[in-house]
Amino acid sequence: MNEAKRPSTDNDFWASLMLAHTPGLGPAAGKRLLEHYGTAEHAAHNVDGWPSRAIAERNVADNFRQEKWREGAEAEWELALRGNMSVITYSDPRYPDRLRHISDPPLYLYYTGNTELFHAPCIAVVGSRNYSPQGAEITGEICRELSSQGMGIVSGFAWGIDRIAHKSALAEKGGTAAVLGTGLDLIYPARNEDLWQSMRSTGLILTEFSPGTRPEAHNFPRRNRIISGLCLGVLVAEAAKNSGSLITAQYALEQNREVFAVPGSPKQRSFAGCNDLIKRGAVLTRSAEDIFREIEPMLEEWVSGPELTDPEPEDSWDAAPEIPDLSDREQELIQAMSPGNPMHIDSLTRNLDWSSSRTSQTLLGLELKGVVSRQDGMHYTLLR
Repeated sequence: MNEAKRPSTDNDFWASLMLAHTPGLGPAAGKRLLEHYGTAEHAAHNVDGWPSRAIAERNVADNFRQEKWREGAEAEWELALRGNMSVITYSDPRYPDRLRHISDPPLYLYYTGNTELFHAPCIAVVGSRNYSPQGAEITGEICRELSSQGMGIVSGFAWGIDRIAHKSALAEKGGTAAVLGTGLDLIYPARNEDLWQSMRSTGLILTEFSPGTRPEAHNFPRRNRIISGLCLGVLVAEAAKNSGSLITAQYALEQNREVFAVPGSPKQRSFAGCNDLIKRGAVLTRSAEDIFREIEPMLEEWVSGPELTDPEPEDSWDAAPEIPDLSDREQELIQAMSPGNPMHIDSLTRNLDWSSSRTSQTLLGLELKGVVSRQDGMHYTLLR
């Protein structure tokens, strides 16, 4: 491969490919390298120090020096270049922070769509491909309610519960992200093409797999750690005893995420996995309120602001920007409001020229800080 063809801005992606295709160097070791050296490019330039710093075994460093990564890295580079793929590397500030903190994060992600969802509060929703009417109904209800409150919904783009979760979230404001077990250039399953087109414009689609990667069975369990890693918690909406959804729940436990499960009749085999999760301590979940109750402390941490003290007398209320501990985005939104004058979320979105997901997520943060109050019909009031 002629390296002169590579733009200098892509050096970190090229170095990430070198690491990813080095035999014996998995995501966990890749994370250690990036935590120590800061970027994949810096790590690649300091291979001699890997064994002495106990970051990677000597044979792995030898594999790297001998360029055993080259064939695979060059092939993937050409595919990404040919497909004009958008990529975020681990050292990119846009890389999702929650995912960065799992034990084995991907070194890079291919994506298309709205990257604001990388940093939004999200819940993963997973379940059976062969769902029941009961499972479909409660999945839709919970996802619509979560999304209406500004929560992003993450799932795996499979037919069944995943599809219902994505479509229900798209019907509201919170947005939805799909984590694929294939390359970004493949719509799988093909009958989800309508969903793909909707999500490309209003949601987010991402994968760690190289362009051209087919839907091999071993890809999907590996994919599931990303689904849970992006989220505050995982809801198993309907799952049989040996469902692949339980792998996502196990990842969630290992990543210190909350696990939620929808109960079903003991006579329904499609809910046997959910019932077992509840016996083992998962939160019994019949509505979005059950989820909000558990994640409220995490949401407060996400907005990173203390609750406001009692309001000042009316004549001391000057202008909204005087309120402390608000982000620039939150300041901008409350400047578009006035105390005592309810505004519909769609009006705010138009006035600010924002995406619906940005407006709903900012309102969620302000609501948790006690700055706005949600009224009936998705109207919001600026509190004093």
